[in-house]
Amino acid sequence: MPLESPRVTPPPPRGARLALFAVLVAAALLRLLHWWTMRDQPFVGQPVLDSAEYDRWARELLAGGWRGGGAFFQAPFYPYLVAAVYAVAGARPSAVYLLQIAVAVGAIWALWRCGLRLAGWPVGLAAAALAALSGVLVFHDVLLLKESLATSGMAFLLLALVAAREPGARRVWWLVAGALLGTIAELRENALLLVPLVLALPWLRADDEPVPPRRALGASALLLAGVLLALAPFALRNVVVTGQPLLTTFQGGVNFWIGNNPEADGTYRPLVAGRQVPERERAEAVRLAEQAVGHALSPREVSRYWLRRALAWAASDPGAFLHLQLRKLALFWSPYEWPDAVDYAWVRQQSPALRAAFVERGALSLLALAGLWLVRRDLRRWAPVLILLAGWMAITVAFFLFSRYRLPAVPPLALLAAVPLVRLAEAVRSRRAVAATAGAAAVVAAFALPHVFMPPPRLDLVHGNLGRLADQRGDAAAAETHYRAALAAAPDDLLALLGLGNAAARGRRYDDALALYRRAAAAHPGSPEAFANVGAAELALGQVANAERDLRHALALDPEQPQAKRNLALLLARRNRLDV
Repeated sequence: MPLESPRVTPPPPRGARLALFAVLVAAALLRLLHWWTMRDQPFVGQPVLDSAEYDRWARELLAGGWRGGGAFFQAPFYPYLVAAVYAVAGARPSAVYLLQIAVAVGAIWALWRCGLRLAGWPVGLAAAALAALSGVLVFHDVLLLKESLATSGMAFLLLALVAAREPGARRVWWLVAGALLGTIAELRENALLLVPLVLALPWLRADDEPVPPRRALGASALLLAGVLLALAPFALRNVVVTGQPLLTTFQGGVNFWIGNNPEADGTYRPLVAGRQVPERERAEAVRLAEQAVGHALSPREVSRYWLRRALAWAASDPGAFLHLQLRKLALFWSPYEWPDAVDYAWVRQQSPALRAAFVERGALSLLALAGLWLVRRDLRRWAPVLILLAGWMAITVAFFLFSRYRLPAVPPLALLAAVPLVRLAEAVRSRRAVAATAGAAAVVAAFALPHVFMPPPRLDLVHGNLGRLADQRGDAAAAETHYRAALAAAPDDLLALLGLGNAAARGRRYDDALALYRRAAAAHPGSPEAFANVGAAELALGQVANAERDLRHALALDPEQPQAKRNLALLLARRNRLDV
């Protein structure tokens, strides 16, 4: 029989409220303990890559550049929010982490309310507990990344949509839902692709009562109005600054190409090897597009160039395109937390709180699959959960994957995963021994298997970024140690090879530097930096002919590569003086 689906939600008993309070306190304490443990450690106290870019961008906004220049390439809401927090609490990431923790605890409460409205208080309480103890949520709530707020926003969006579909609900819920969806789109631009799916919800029946077309049309209009209201400030800013209409950013086409091209593997691969740092991504997308067409392009034209290129490849090789989508679908459901700049498994080893948060993504997926089966007779009522889960999966798979990109799917997963836990509790209370034993064994296996098969940390990624941080603070010895550790884990790591080569060059060990640079060029023949460094080392060693060849090759890869331009000009100037 289906779980309780009351038309009017009964109030939860006092015991349930006390249990919810305990869950919210546990969620807050876990996150605060994780923050306190890691507050001065790499990646949390010392941001890297995207986190460092958000910190830099926020400080730039604080310095008086609130309007900014040019069209946005990355979603703007998060750095503006970080700047606002810095303005109030001081320019330190910990203030942002505390805000994210507070919002995350609020989102766990929203999951409780959502489950309560959907299927009764036991489902709400179980969903809240799963989110409170989710390791990957605790991990991201204490990183300077937008995914924490996007995931919390998804929980609030679910609550707004479920509330809007209840009998006698106030129509303002649809406007609130639209505003939440628009805000999520200002954090993760691909959320705009959810808008058509969410606009279908007012037309779907929540129960046996048909939906009057006039009411559905009005609800859809309110939803769309909410989305546009949330998008309006940054869209208007783009028009004022660039003179062109642009709802959010112009990286959509670029990201679609990165996720859909002949060399794509489902995860992020930079347009040019070694240039995956945020300050280079925008410039490379524009440079390569303009180089291909032979003239300057507007931001919208840059995005359109990459989108058309990806679609042309998909049309020319539909079999390979389909195989790639299936691979990305498998990555989406994989229990592995595919790292971007920060490795979840490594940070988990450093943080007792993160180890205590034992609910892994794999467990949620397995339990949610069982939950989907259990609510199969009540799909109309669960439509908001199913649409947002399926929609987020589709829009993530359409591009490329990291663990954090799929994170906003956790709230709908937690709601579905709560259902089999409630069923198990019912079986135990009713003393159905066989059902209770089988259910308990399945639940224990779901929680345990992701831990048993959790891969070790990506040490090449960890040490490569630790080396970058050591370089930034001027600790050459520590940087070299970390780069060597990164190469031990991945002998062809480009940034580690270049980092070690740079260390050798600074120590005037040019033979060692040249050997490392040549390894980098051999492993990454498309890297302008590798060949520019090879040429620089050869020039330092007096190998003038080789240096000219490799510097010209670097400039063939990127005509504006600054080191190659500078060294080639120096080489030619020396030659001219000798000729005279």
